[in-house]
Amino acid sequence: MAVPEPTGWRRIICAVVLAMVFTLHTASLPVAAQDTTGSTNVVDAIKPALEKAAREGATVIVVGNSTDAAKAGQNANDPGISDILNRALFRFKLTLGNAEQALGNMKSTLAKASPDDKINWLFYAFVAGLAGVVLGRLAAKPVANWVRDVFAPRVPEVPTSRQQKIGYLLFRGTTFGLFALFVAAVGSIIVIIYAGDHMPSRATGLAVVWTYMAYRLMRSIYINILVPSVPNYRMINMDDAEAERLYQTLLIATAISLSIIGVCVWMDHLGLDVSTHKLMLMFGSLISALLFCGIAVVHRSAVAQAIAGFGSLDEKPFWLRALARSWHVILITYVLGAWAVSAVRLLLDQPASSGLVGAPLAVLIAALVVYGITLVLIDKLFAGHSRMQQLAAAAAEAEQEGVTAGTSGEQVEATDGDTGSGSVFKGLIEHASALGIAFLGLAAIAQIWGINFGDPSNWVARSLDVIVVLFGAYIAYRAVELWIDSKVEEEDPHAGEEAEVGGEPGGAGATRLATLLPIFRNFLLITIVTIAGMIALSEMGVNIAPLFAGAGVVGLAIGFGAQTLIRDIFSGAFFLVDDAFRKGEYIDIGSAKGTVEKISIRSMQLRHHNGPLNTIPFGEIKQLTNFSRDWVMMKLPLRLTYDTDIERVRKLVKKLGIELLDHPEIGDKFMQPLKSQGVKQMDDSAMIVRVKFMTKPGDQFDVRKVVYHRIQELFEANGIHFAHREVTVRIADDDKKSDTVKEKAAVGAVQTVIEKPA
Repeated sequence: MAVPEPTGWRRIICAVVLAMVFTLHTASLPVAAQDTTGSTNVVDAIKPALEKAAREGATVIVVGNSTDAAKAGQNANDPGISDILNRALFRFKLTLGNAEQALGNMKSTLAKASPDDKINWLFYAFVAGLAGVVLGRLAAKPVANWVRDVFAPRVPEVPTSRQQKIGYLLFRGTTFGLFALFVAAVGSIIVIIYAGDHMPSRATGLAVVWTYMAYRLMRSIYINILVPSVPNYRMINMDDAEAERLYQTLLIATAISLSIIGVCVWMDHLGLDVSTHKLMLMFGSLISALLFCGIAVVHRSAVAQAIAGFGSLDEKPFWLRALARSWHVILITYVLGAWAVSAVRLLLDQPASSGLVGAPLAVLIAALVVYGITLVLIDKLFAGHSRMQQLAAAAAEAEQEGVTAGTSGEQVEATDGDTGSGSVFKGLIEHASALGIAFLGLAAIAQIWGINFGDPSNWVARSLDVIVVLFGAYIAYRAVELWIDSKVEEEDPHAGEEAEVGGEPGGAGATRLATLLPIFRNFLLITIVTIAGMIALSEMGVNIAPLFAGAGVVGLAIGFGAQTLIRDIFSGAFFLVDDAFRKGEYIDIGSAKGTVEKISIRSMQLRHHNGPLNTIPFGEIKQLTNFSRDWVMMKLPLRLTYDTDIERVRKLVKKLGIELLDHPEIGDKFMQPLKSQGVKQMDDSAMIVRVKFMTKPGDQFDVRKVVYHRIQELFEANGIHFAHREVTVRIADDDKKSDTVKEKAAVGAVQTVIEKPA
């Protein structure tokens, strides 16, 4: 009897499955050796017998001669698209043809499992399973109440740290999980005692108990991720009402899915025929897939908000915005595609045919648990570091105030050994942990799909190797960048700040280490990127030996053709070794002057105090004058009238210099106090008296403002007058010239004297 052509709803299902098979045929593994449909001629010859045997629940194994077996094996090792489609279609027709007898096959299986040819045992076994669950819950309730009474008062209503949040959620999740396992253990013991030696009754009761345990475990995971009852401990950005709705929806979908899986596993243990079992698995997993796809559509906005995290979505990176807005499309595509591939592999008896649909959910839950534990460990690791920094800051503040710090010798010793560089890497370690766990999750999903990582010809395995290399390079890149930037900031706390526009030139520059470290950082980063690129190309199968040879040729060409570049590089290296200038210092090279703003391998940039930026190759520097080293002597000219007592001025300036040493703002900036140098010059209308003081480079401008202000107040209080510039113009007696001409001549003479530089 021929297999009836699919009609009605069966035709629609057949069309859907074939479309998915055609789309995802490349994901299917090679057909197993036991597949006997490799020869089309053989199949056509025995097709009626196979159809009849399949409807009757029998399994037929066709054994051919060696030639046919060799051809079938050769065909199985290299299946084409049409071969996969034909095999899947034939198996699907056979399986779908048994759909009408599925219920009868299940009843027959249950009847065979009965010890007395009656089906009453099923009811009693099911009740035994429920009784085991109830008694297990009753046995675990006193322990659960004790745990709640002991630990609940210790949990603050509002957590103060991330570590406190994650610790509470992990503890609660572990407690719920142990509770579910305890209930399952007690229920299993009760079922085993009740069932005795009747294995079908034992399998039925255990199926009820372990399905309930799986449901409780999933519930504990959902309740600790969404946290609908304790919103203060929720780690994701989700509204309270939406979290509660999503939690309840997931519980319903999970209960239905686990029930379907439990029934399939249970019937398989009872000896259900293979064809009916495949049918149950296919359509049971389809129902679960559609349920979770529906949840994704209904709650897409809430989950998108959780993915984006706290803050405005528009301020997030592009990849995160794209993921938040399209996650449900990605999930639905994966779930339906995974179901199609699972169905094909199940029909063709291929490995890795189960678990594909739920793999992302299982991996995500495991990744969240591992990441939570990792964050707690990181917080504990750096909590001691932060504590030592606080003790060191408190001790320094107490020392400045003249108060003896109340720290023990052990604490002081710990703070002395604290360099303060560890906390720089906390964010990097968290980021690296997240990326590493995500990578392991992808590898786990690939393993579930049956990808062999030991096969060098597998492009997925090679891609994961490349990802590992790039991940290691990224971590090394960020570690070097963070460490050197932190050292630069320690050497120059004002590094990265925008310089004052139009400020006074000649200020103090950065330290020598702060000048050299950025160049060293660039060299290391280029080295890391180059090595990572070479290793990645090698993992992709590219022969990198010619690249090294080409690099040697390029280096030789540069050596001959870029002599100016080589001169600039070597000149800059020697300038830096000699410590001739540093970043932030004011220098003059003859052709240009300004503050050193940027240093590269072959040149530097000088920012003139008026704004222009000059780029100077190192090879062009013949002489260099540094105005920002060691100390600065500031000399201030004062124009005084001729009747001024110079000795009195000297004494007043000397006294003022002593007073300024105790000034709260500039007192500690003096390297030499303010003093008078006497009369420097005798002008037509004034005596030029000069005072001087010494400071560190950059401090002279702040000190100069205070010195001018105090001298003006001091001279005014002591009757010492500043001389005004006077110009005497003699006009010859000439009656022939008008008064207007004489006035213009006088103005011109005065203007010439005034504009003449002092």
